[in-house]
Amino acid sequence: MIPQELNLINFMCYRQAVLDFRGIHVACLVGDNGAGKSALLDAITWAVWGKARARRDDELIHLGEDEMAVEFTFGLGEQTCRVLRRRKAGKRGRTVLDFQMQDLPPGADDSGEGGGPWRSVAESSIRATQAKIERTLRLDYDTFINSAFLRQGRADEFTVKTAAERKRVLGDILGLDRWAVYEERAKERARQAQAEAEMIELRLREIDAELARRPEYESALQTAQASVEELSTVLQKAQAAYQRVESVRTELRHVQARMVDLDAQVAQAERELRALDEERVERARKLAEHESLLEQADEIEAGYLAYQQAVEQEQALGAKLRQSVELNGRRVDLEARITEARHQIETEREVVAQRVVELESRLTAEAVRAEYAQVRARLAHLAQLSEGREAAREDLVRIAEEQAELQARNKSLRAEMDALKEKIALLERAGAECPLCKQSLTDECRLELLDHFQTEGQVRGDAYRANQALVGDLVARAQALRKQIAESDRTLRDLQTLQRREAALAERIDRGRDAADALEDAQKQLAKLEQRLSAEEYALSVQADLAQVLAQAEQLGYEAAAHDAARQAVADGRVSAERKAQLDAARAGVEEERAALGRLGERVQQWMGQVEAERARRVALDDEADQLRERLKDAPAVEAELRRLRGEEASARQQLGASQQRLEACKTLERQREERAKRLGELVTGRSIYDELKTAFGVRGVPAMIIEAAVPEIEAEANHLLARMTGGRMHVRFDTQRETQAGDVRETLEIKIADELGTREYLLYSGGEAFRVNFAIRIALSKLLARRAGAQLQTLVIDEGFGTQDTQGRQRLVEAINAIQDDFARVLVVTHIDELKDSFPVRIEVTKMPVGSVVEVM
Repeated sequence: MIPQELNLINFMCYRQAVLDFRGIHVACLVGDNGAGKSALLDAITWAVWGKARARRDDELIHLGEDEMAVEFTFGLGEQTCRVLRRRKAGKRGRTVLDFQMQDLPPGADDSGEGGGPWRSVAESSIRATQAKIERTLRLDYDTFINSAFLRQGRADEFTVKTAAERKRVLGDILGLDRWAVYEERAKERARQAQAEAEMIELRLREIDAELARRPEYESALQTAQASVEELSTVLQKAQAAYQRVESVRTELRHVQARMVDLDAQVAQAERELRALDEERVERARKLAEHESLLEQADEIEAGYLAYQQAVEQEQALGAKLRQSVELNGRRVDLEARITEARHQIETEREVVAQRVVELESRLTAEAVRAEYAQVRARLAHLAQLSEGREAAREDLVRIAEEQAELQARNKSLRAEMDALKEKIALLERAGAECPLCKQSLTDECRLELLDHFQTEGQVRGDAYRANQALVGDLVARAQALRKQIAESDRTLRDLQTLQRREAALAERIDRGRDAADALEDAQKQLAKLEQRLSAEEYALSVQADLAQVLAQAEQLGYEAAAHDAARQAVADGRVSAERKAQLDAARAGVEEERAALGRLGERVQQWMGQVEAERARRVALDDEADQLRERLKDAPAVEAELRRLRGEEASARQQLGASQQRLEACKTLERQREERAKRLGELVTGRSIYDELKTAFGVRGVPAMIIEAAVPEIEAEANHLLARMTGGRMHVRFDTQRETQAGDVRETLEIKIADELGTREYLLYSGGEAFRVNFAIRIALSKLLARRAGAQLQTLVIDEGFGTQDTQGRQRLVEAINAIQDDFARVLVVTHIDELKDSFPVRIEVTKMPVGSVVEVM
């Protein structure tokens, strides 16, 4: 995973920030304590894994806001990936997670530029999408923070521990705690197998006791079968008698049902007779009404004729009214069009007048031109100052290089002077034999060698002190340059404000020049519009159409009073029209009503005959029901005898079933005994297997084998890095076993360090040499952990506590980082010490502002 870009919105101390990693190989992340350096790392882990230092996600949201978002883009093999995670706070807070990919075209690099379109590969839920991200990266959160992060104070936690503690730490890194879980599971399975075997043995004893009672159950079965056969014969006779009783009851129910049906039919016939009588009365009433209307026929037809004449007059006046309404609508429309035309000209006049006022206000004042000249002069001065600042920064880089070279020379000179001192001391204590070449040594030769070595020592000491003086001069020059750069930075803070002011003033001057050209045209257009309004030169054809419509309305001659009188006459005559319709209906229906009355009389006679016949059938059914009830007097005794016999027979069958169940249970128990005996054998075998697994999962089993396999990998990677940091002088070896005084071999994890002087204990090495060993082993462990997860460690973040190191220690750390930088695509070093800013090619500076922290790449 190679970071490319990080976008933050309302995340922790950042309100809005963008950090572009493209083009960065090694950079230091600098800023005061609390400025927000660690928040950038938290943003990466929260975006990818949804985890950070806070206990709850809502605590990560910027103070005073209710929503945050992080977008993290990174390279992964041949693809560019992007993770977007949003969080809205509240009782019903909601998180949104999206995972996107962008295929790189052939020949493209990991810069993320020029790729194809983004495509979402998120799953249907946040949990499934998170699992897909981790599968794609082959890294979970714990593995990432323990491999890609070198945390403060943890560089030497492996080397300074005892062998036993060191082995435990390596086990934690390799995830060997899972084997302890497996060991505990094997122990638990063995305990379960033992407990189950004991339960089976107890159950087998119970089964044997039950099977011993089988002869007793067989005798009870024979006795129960004889009793059931005897009671079944007697019960069949009682059931036959009961069937005869039930047959009589069924016949009685049928008779009673027929009686109910006859009662319903009689009631229905009586209802029909009442309905026919009501219909006959209604028909007689309608016949009388029809005959009465026929007697008034002449009067009704005369009123209807007058109604028709009123309707014709009203229709003629209505046609004129419609013509009048149409002309009035045209008049209103034409007047509206004329008004609209005038309004358009008035609106255009107002727009032009406002344009004139606006153009007059945009004319450029002399004060603006003077301010513009002053701002341009100030910007020219700041440009020169910026060039000087960049030159000072280049000088700082050169001074740092010279300082590092001088310190390296002095280190070499110090080693040579120490060697000369040791030789001089040996010569001063020597006898007749030279301690250096083992040849005979005279006093003259000793004095000559002493003089030679002291002269060389003096030369190297002079060179050493000269170099120290030069280093002091370089430090003073660097401090002066930093002061100059700081002063330039303070002065250049106003650069962007002046640039924006220059652009604003230039724009105002350009607008004033354009406004002067446009003002004269706008004034001419305003005068033309005023002349058209005063002369009413608008919508001339519409005004002509309006005059024609007014003339047509005057010629029509519509009278509203005459029309109202015609409407009233039509309303009064509607009664005559209704009576005429009733008269026509009476002429058509009088004969129909007379025929209907005749048919109703015939139907009444039919229904009365049907009622008499059904009442006679009802009397016959009553006699038949009385006879059937007489035959049912002995039914209770028959039913009681049947219930008694059924109870005795059921009890006998229950005893028979119980005996059969006991015998079937004995058969089942025999099968269970066979199965449980087989299971008991399996448990004994399984327990022995789990005992073997318990030993294999223990500390002397598979975990020891994994450590044996991992140690050469760590050793090779650590020596590879150590060789690059020490020029091949130092070598580290891990011993995983040692022989005790009793002659036994014991598991251990000891570190042996060798240089050109031989193999020594870790504590005997200088601080710089020990630091290089610590750093190499820590990097090797990080790479091992990443490879074990199936990922490649391409990004390294170092937070090693520069503040706890002296000047020489900080320099050693910078040298170590430079030695391993080619193994990683991105290296980020976290510090808040100003003097280390210029030790790295790129600086990511975090500053805490009142509105939120800001980040800048320099």
